[in-house]
Amino acid sequence: MSKWALFLISFGVLGLISSYTQATDVDSDGDGIFDRYERLLKTDPHSPTSKPADLDGDGIPNEFDLDTDGDGVNNWQDPFPLDAQQSADADGDGVGDTLDDDSDGDGFSNAQEKAAGTNPFNKKSIPDKSAPALHVLEMAEHSSQKIVHVRGMAFDDGMGMKKIQVVNEDGDIFLGFFEYTSHFNVKVRLNRGDNELQVAAFDKAGNVSRQFVSVNYQP
Repeated sequence: MSKWALFLISFGVLGLISSYTQATDVDSDGDGIFDRYERLLKTDPHSPTSKPADLDGDGIPNEFDLDTDGDGVNNWQDPFPLDAQQSADADGDGVGDTLDDDSDGDGFSNAQEKAAGTNPFNKKSIPDKSAPALHVLEMAEHSSQKIVHVRGMAFDDGMGMKKIQVVNEDGDIFLGFFEYTSHFNVKVRLNRGDNELQVAAFDKAGNVSRQFVSVNYQP
């Protein structure tokens, strides 16, 4: 079969589909609902007072409308498929986010979270005004003796830890790392004699805890 013949057949099929659609998309009584919907739902396609419910007025009856309230969110993704003003419920409490004073249900109001710069729709993002807990447990000497490992624990009940560091008297900053959970390790280079070190723990909300420790280095 030639390409031209295939084209003619395809064109004819498309024409039939188009003709069928136009024939079925008739609204005899002008009530905004096509006759084919009215016949399926047993309303009178010739009476404007007899028509299926169409919440969003888009011409598709509620029974066939994938977005019944017309808010742009499909019914199966919309906790409130019949309310165009509500389409999300972050904490699942049955109150839409736009009406919920605490959308994520974390105990802090949306206003408090916005003022603190946290996300009112994320339960793990909460206002945090408390500095992290900080405990220096040991200062283990390195084999070179000029290096000391400052180890301890730092944890935060709010948004979590951001970083741990040690600053010496010269202002040199030594960044540490968390070995696991809340246990940290900071490798610090010592100066000869007494070394006054400032250990600082920062949380993700910008709060800081500091502890001063001393170590003497004699080469």
